[in-house]
Parts: sequence; C-alpha cells; structure tokens
Amino acid sequence: MDRSLVELLVDPVSAAPLALEVEAEGPEGEILEGSLSSGEGERYDIRNGIARFVTVSDSGQAQTSATFGLKWRRRDSYDSPAMRGAFQDWMVKRYGFGELRDMQEFFASRSRVLDAGCGSGFSTCLWLTPSWRVRSTTLVIGADVSDAIDVARERIGETPLTQFVQSDLISLPFGGAFDAIIAEGVLHHTPSTQRALERLVRHLHPGGELLFYVYRKKGPVREFTDDCVRERISSFPPEEAWEALRPLTRLGQALAELKTEVEVPEDVPLLGIRAGRYDIQRLVYWNFAKMFWNDSLTFEENHHVNFDWYAPRYAHRHTEEEIRGWCDELALSVIHFDREESGFTVRALKG
Repeated sequence: MDRSLVELLVDPVSAAPLALEVEAEGPEGEILEGSLSSGEGERYDIRNGIARFVTVSDSGQAQTSATFGLKWRRRDSYDSPAMRGAFQDWMVKRYGFGELRDMQEFFASRSRVLDAGCGSGFSTCLWLTPSWRVRSTTLVIGADVSDAIDVARERIGETPLTQFVQSDLISLPFGGAFDAIIAEGVLHHTPSTQRALERLVRHLHPGGELLFYVYRKKGPVREFTDDCVRERISSFPPEEAWEALRPLTRLGQALAELKTEVEVPEDVPLLGIRAGRYDIQRLVYWNFAKMFWNDSLTFEENHHVNFDWYAPRYAHRHTEEEIRGWCDELALSVIHFDREESGFTVRALKG
C-alpha cells in the first residue's frame, strides 16, 4: 500500500481521518504491515499491503463473501486465455465501446478510478494492461469485501498507481471522490442492490461516470429454479457447494452435446418464452434452469460460471424499470443502456 492512498482513506463508519502506524515496509517504501486508527477508537489492520476495513455483520453478506473468496482463488477455473478473451469481448461490447482500446482510453482519461467489488482483479486486468499503464497516470483502486482482494493484488498489484482495500461496498473508506467507478456484476451481490448503488454515487464526482452491470429478472420457472437451488446450497460450505453443483454442469454439457434444435411455434407469455428456434440447451438455460455450457471452455471454466450464479446467497435480479427509476432518483443521466438476457449494463453520469 502506498502512503498516498492513506490521504484518501477515512473511517468507513464515522468518516473520521485515520492515523497510520507502520510495522513493516517493502523495498520501495510501500506499507506491508501496520494499522490505521481513528479518533473514534476504531483500528483497522494493514496486512499484505492491503488496508482491511471489513466488519461484516450480515450473515448473507458473510456467506456471499466466503463464496466469492473460494471462487476467485480457483484461478484454474477462469484464468485461461480462452476465458479472458471471451469475457473481454463481452465486457467491451456491453459497455458500448467499439474495441478494447476505446475502453482503455476512457479509463486513461480519468484521474481516479474505483473498481468497486474487484474480486480477483479479473475484469480489471482485461483493460489495465502494461501497454495501457505506460501512457496513463490514472490511479486505480480496487475494493472487495472478500479475501479475493489478495488475489487481485497478486495479479495486478505490481502495476504502478494501482492500490487495494478490503471493504464492503455499503461502507467504503474513502473521503475523496472518483471521476469513474465501475461495478462489474457486483451490486446485486450485496444485501440491497439499490442501496449499494446509492453508496457508490456518494463517492462519484459531479460529472463523473458510473459503469455497472446487474442481473436481469427472468421468466417465472427460471426464477423459481434459481431461488430453489440457491436456497438449498447457500447453507453449504463453499467447497461443498462447488462439488454439489457439478451434476448440474454435467447436465448442461449433456444437453449441449445433443446439438438438437426445437421450434417454439408461438410466444408463451405465461412462461416468458418467445417464439423462435432454439438449441435445446439454450432453451432450458434461459427459461428453466441455468446450466451454462460453452464448448470452447473447459469443464472447470463452465462450472465456475454456474457456481458464480447459484452459490452466493445474495444474487438479486431486476427489471429495466427498477434500474432506470433508481438512476432518476440519484440524478444519474443514463448515456448507455445495454439489454441482454442475462442482465443490464449501464453507463451514467452524475448530475
């Protein structure tokens, strides 16, 4: 952790300034071990170069945090060139950038960027490349509630002007504001998507841009199945949940291997199914149960996607009307709104 980051940090509860005590430094003077304390008597540890502000009291948030801690530590399940390439293309498209360089130039034009809920830094590393950093003076701060923050530091922590804190998005420890905040698939994993959005807006400069992706509400049968599976496995330890979901991924693989299409002759409004020709796996996937499968990925990578969906206790789904209503209430001007079956991707300016 660089000393310059301390100047941006405050007590996440009282907003009081923090005093730094250093116990160990790295060769470049970075703070590796120590603590931050406020006049209110609160003390926050610095471990492995990361300030730790997590004081989770919500059991659902604690479960979600543990689930994602496991998921992001299993780098063999998502860190291949195929997985990175597929997600990079999808992310660039959803956020309305013509190509990766356009997305990089957007962030390079900002002085201070917050990656809210950065996980292991997977999304960040897709645009924060060595070549991008050479021409950029942007400070990028990653924040995450889980211990995946250590994986993020390991992955991109050597990149200059990149800092990390372990923190709940509902109570971020920043006194200063950001001119861009990205929350890629994170807000719906908090106790309240709307409240998390409100908190992020507080940390955005007027005229700053908020970029976020949230899950979309599906048809009635798919929603029922999602809730049923999630309720059953959310009480499992993360490792046990990972194993319990394997048969579901195998069924998705078996359906995909059929290479069979079915014609839905007309809309089925009662089930939210539109008329058209579907691969049988995709028909089941979108309308009855999420059993993701992509032939270009390994079994573990496909399984990672299904675990990501079902395992966290908090995984709220929303409608376009809800999201636009929240943006209006928060004086956010929507400049880009992408609609996909899976979710909504939004770019909005703070008024």
